[in-house]
Amino acid sequence: MRHRFEPARLLLGLLMLGVAVVALVQAHGGWDVPAWAPAAMVPAGVVLVGVLGGVARLARRAVRARRGSGDEG
Repeated sequence: MRHRFEPARLLLGLLMLGVAVVALVQAHGGWDVPAWAPAAMVPAGVVLVGVLGGVARLARRAVRARRGSGDEG
């Protein structure tokens, strides 16, 4: 079964991995990260993922419309 590429899901996964790494390094004592930094990264990342998902959807819709109009003529 073939799955389509979802850039928004990829970005969300990378963002969550980044937040987890920051939390682990901070818990280990490697960095002194302010508490607000990871808390600010998550909502900002979710907004970015939403925008990217919308752009990807619009791009797919445009490609689908172009393919449909090219087949009819």
